[in-house]
Amino acid sequence: MQRALDWPGRLIYLIDDDIAGAAQSPALPADYRRRLAQFDREFHRALLERADILLVSCEPLAALFTQDPRIKAEVRQIFPYWPLDFADDRHFAGLRNGAPLRIVHLGSGSHAGAFAALAPTLAELLDGPVEVRLTCFGRELPPGLPTSHPKIERFKPMRWPAYRRWLARQRFHLALYPLEPTPFDAARSANKIVEHAIVGAVGLYPEDWPLVHLAGGGCLTAPADPADWGQALKHAVRGRTELAGLSRQAARSVALHNDRAMQRALWSDVLDLPFA
Repeated sequence: MQRALDWPGRLIYLIDDDIAGAAQSPALPADYRRRLAQFDREFHRALLERADILLVSCEPLAALFTQDPRIKAEVRQIFPYWPLDFADDRHFAGLRNGAPLRIVHLGSGSHAGAFAALAPTLAELLDGPVEVRLTCFGRELPPGLPTSHPKIERFKPMRWPAYRRWLARQRFHLALYPLEPTPFDAARSANKIVEHAIVGAVGLYPEDWPLVHLAGGGCLTAPADPADWGQALKHAVRGRTELAGLSRQAARSVALHNDRAMQRALWSDVLDLPFA
């Protein structure tokens, strides 16, 4: 970071989170908040004021930096492009014959607070009449979920290259993405929407999340407060045989934004490179 600050030429700073907002987001793990606060003090603020171009992954970040009089950089938005194929809908076929409904929460520790609010309903569904499987990430399961359950698969956080390889091989039916009313969650990008398309899952999102429209109607929504997601989760399980159509719809819509040519054009412009 110091080398970036000392760089004599043009500086382009790519930002995917509200770094400073982490301090006002108590549901984040304490160590995570501490590390982001340290990064904000030591480098982030100076990089914001030093940069010539800020590339940000969502509108709230763009608004945050555009309105800051200390920041003189040009602010541009960038879509979180993934060069991976989207899943087809073949994995949904077995649901009509009683195959398990595979639910996933792809969030890491920074999503733990909102995910914990779903634990009571998820525990009920795991022991309910419909065969359900849950996959999630974390060093431990949130309170409210049994520490050992045959229908829960928990992965420890992976390094980025390993996660990308793992993601490309997975198939799920329903993906959970609860958010909390915090500065950090308000600045979430569309990244998870793309990840959900890669694994072929229908996203269940907060109804007030501004990025829901990117799924083109191929998703399910729930109340803003994750604690109120019980009925939406149960409704998704009851309507599991209808998820395949939503998955196809979401994949078509997300593909319009996860576009390689658009991504190349943006970087060619930002880096002053020829675009062929």
